[in-house]
Amino acid sequence: MADFFTYSIYFSTLFISVGLIKIGYSNKALKKNDKGQRLFVFIAFLVMVLIAGLRYNVGQDYVGYTFYYDERPYLDQSIGMELEYGYTTLVNFLNDLNLEVWSYFTVSAIITYFLLFYSLKNYKHLLYLGVFFYITYGFFFFSFNGVRQAVAMSALAIAVMYIQERKIFHFLGIIFMGGLMHKSLFLFFPLYFVIDRIKLSHYFWYIAFVVSLILHFIPLSLFIDISYISEILSGSQIDYSGFAESMNPDEVGGLTLGYLIRVAIGFFILSYYNTLIKFNKNYLPYYNLALIGIILYNAFSHILVIARLNNYFLFFNIFCLGFIIYYLNFKKQKLFLHSVLVFFLILFGYGIYANENGCSPYQFIDF
Repeated sequence: MADFFTYSIYFSTLFISVGLIKIGYSNKALKKNDKGQRLFVFIAFLVMVLIAGLRYNVGQDYVGYTFYYDERPYLDQSIGMELEYGYTTLVNFLNDLNLEVWSYFTVSAIITYFLLFYSLKNYKHLLYLGVFFYITYGFFFFSFNGVRQAVAMSALAIAVMYIQERKIFHFLGIIFMGGLMHKSLFLFFPLYFVIDRIKLSHYFWYIAFVVSLILHFIPLSLFIDISYISEILSGSQIDYSGFAESMNPDEVGGLTLGYLIRVAIGFFILSYYNTLIKFNKNYLPYYNLALIGIILYNAFSHILVIARLNNYFLFFNIFCLGFIIYYLNFKKQKLFLHSVLVFFLILFGYGIYANENGCSPYQFIDF
């Protein structure tokens, strides 16, 4: 259960960060200087880093990461534990400096949020919206839990930017570096050759949306061999075989409030697909990835291995939501625009109340 202090910390982080970025990258500031007023943006970045880095016992996997940091069980060859080279190198380096686990969370937050901010360098005027939805949609809290994957997800966003700029070596480099923190990112190497070449009709996506809702209530075993998936993953470098082995192939999804809200958000994003890719063709790759995530979520949100990998796709919802708000502002649909923002503020508050990703109650470390 969240207390007043927890709500104060998180809502202050949201409003301070978004407000400062809005000032730093306002239209007026960007007209004077295409770099804007970076000091405001840096302070916003610093606020997010401090809240994520200086937390104590906050985050669903906090205890696990603390154990790995303090005990470093991967050094014991008899255990046979394999973790990403980037992660173990960082942990070893910080341990050698005699720093405590907060240093790992802080450095990880710096990397994650820097990559997030940089991924929107071509959309500076939209960064405040990207951060707003990153926080309110739940990815800020996810970065407290899936720390390594949060880094990889932000790296993927930069990779998409490099796809649009046709910088293949930059793309390969960021995928490789992100993969050193979470191996699952290596699955996205082929993305460079396909994602900006796919332009499907909105009718296709609507049909896929409906079909995905039907699949939610059909056992996975009817059309996928779970044992085959487990066998493939166990022989790969993508360390999700444990999730595959724990899957129940006869399990079907349910109708929880959280599921219905996410489905509604997905439909809202889909409803602007045709309009926005005509408004700005550069939105297309972000929309393609977001819609793949929406379809997979609708159908398989209850399947853990798919849900974990699908976070990469769902991450692009924050870009699409930012594009939508910008478009609504451009069309002067202010009432609807503010209604959407208020809805996400309520969603954010409920996430705090429900202890999403172990975010509540918030505590600072005791130096």
